[in-house]
Parts: sequence; structure tokens; C-alpha cells
Amino acid sequence: MFDIMGCIYSKKKKRMSKGAKHLVPFLDVDVYVTPDDRCSFSGITCIKGGKIVVADYLGQKIKFYDWKMLKLMDYIELSSPPYEVCLSALDESEIFVTVPYDHKILHFKLTEDRMELLREIRTEGRCYGLSSFRDGLAVSLRIDTHIWQIEILDYTGAVKKVFKDDTNGRELFGFADYMTTDIEGSRLYVADGLHNAVYCFDLKHSTMISIKEVYRYTDSHLKIPKGLVLDDSDSLYVVGCESCNVHKISNNGDKLGMVLSYRDQLENPMGIGFDHSEKKMFVTEGSRKVMIFKEQ
Repeated sequence: MFDIMGCIYSKKKKRMSKGAKHLVPFLDVDVYVTPDDRCSFSGITCIKGGKIVVADYLGQKIKFYDWKMLKLMDYIELSSPPYEVCLSALDESEIFVTVPYDHKILHFKLTEDRMELLREIRTEGRCYGLSSFRDGLAVSLRIDTHIWQIEILDYTGAVKKVFKDDTNGRELFGFADYMTTDIEGSRLYVADGLHNAVYCFDLKHSTMISIKEVYRYTDSHLKIPKGLVLDDSDSLYVVGCESCNVHKISNNGDKLGMVLSYRDQLENPMGIGFDHSEKKMFVTEGSRKVMIFKEQ
């Protein structure tokens, strides 16, 4: 059964796959305001200079943290839970955050140690997954209990494209709460926790209402896919929430292997980020801990 963030909690152990370089632990950090903070980080993004921003779903806060200095720089308390956070593709000092129950996306400016709210973008439904690319934003919306759609917005918040059904009129998504895009906006990647699948779509050649599927990734060792992130070579990393692992997928949809698993103490991981300058992977779970990994 889904919890409030669509994740099934399980302790099943999975055998490791080969074919991708396994990551090793580098650092664990506790991102809290007070020592008795109850947190659950659903989303994360990496900022140059050794900083991260996390969406604290349970604590209803957005937190700006310096993981090199082990210091909380700033936080914003909200009236309802934030879900996903992404870095702007146009300005690396700006971020966007989805707030599902308020039907809005928050746009922040980051300074050295502060977050400043610039504006709010209203959405038609509950907004969950979010990604920024050169021409705008991709956001997943839960319109009704079983109805999901992807909208492409420009940076003013105007809706340019809506993807809901396939060419046969069937609904594309079952539970599409995480997504990412490449910076050029050529491809759109969507995690569907209900169908245990990750979809890759051709966003560049899409129309206003239809989009072509490039590949669909499923695997017996991927349960309830969540956070998605691309590395420098456009390989896709996928968080398996119930399977407690991270899969690496090639540009054409082939499985390269699992780079993290339950052996790395992953417990129902949710969000994932990649620091391109530091070459490190960041993974969140249903706690106040952010786990940082590096290549061997």
C-alpha cells in the first residue's frame, strides 16, 4: 500500500547486478533545524560549491545546506509539504520547488547563505515531479486520484504542452511523481511507481498534446522507481524505493547495473542528485539523512 509519498516500505534483499561501477560511501549528513527535527526528504538538488537544497516533506521545510562545512545555511517553513526541487537550467543560483497541496511551484534565488522567494507559479493540479531545461519547466500533475499528466511550461508559467494519453487514447501514467530532463530539453524521463517503469520520451519532437516514447525501462530488481538524475554522459540513475537500490541506465535504455543497493544501507530511498563538479551522488530517504557516494 502507498504511504503519503507513494512508497511501499519493504526489507526485501536483492542481489547485486554487474556492469556498472559500484559507488562507495563518502559522507552522511543530518540536515536538521533542531536536534529533535522529524524529517523526510523527498527531493534534492546540488548547487556548485558544495551545497544542496532538500525538500523536507514531513517537516514542511525547504533547507539550504553546505555539506562541506556541515552547516545549515537557511530554511523556509511552508504551510504544506514540498515534494521535489530542481536547479534552474538558466541560472545556477535559482531553484524551483513543487508544493503539491498548494497547487504551486515556488521559484527561489540563492545567495551565499540565504534563499529568497521570487515568485509563485500556480498549477492546475497537485504538482510533484519537476525539471528545468533551457526553454522551460516540465512538471507532473496529479489532476485526480488516478489521473496524471505532464505539462511543459515556459518560465512565465504559461502552459505550452500537455501529455496525458498515448496515441490510442490510453492514460500514459499511473503514478508519475518524479521526472527529469536533459538541459537542452530533448528528452523527458518519467518514473512511474504504479507501473514499476521509467519512461524516456522524445520531448524535442513532441506536439502540443502528444509525445513519442523512446524506451521503457523495467527490471525485476526495480520496485517503485522514484528520483531520477542524469550524469555527464547522459546515463540515467533511477532510485528504487521499495527495492532499496539505484539503477544505472544507458542512453539507449540498456541496464548498466545497480550502483547502490541495500548493502549500502539504503532504506526506502526517495530523491537523488548528482554534483557534476564534485562527481558525487546524493541520495535521500525517509529521514533527515542525506547519503553521499563517490566512485571507487
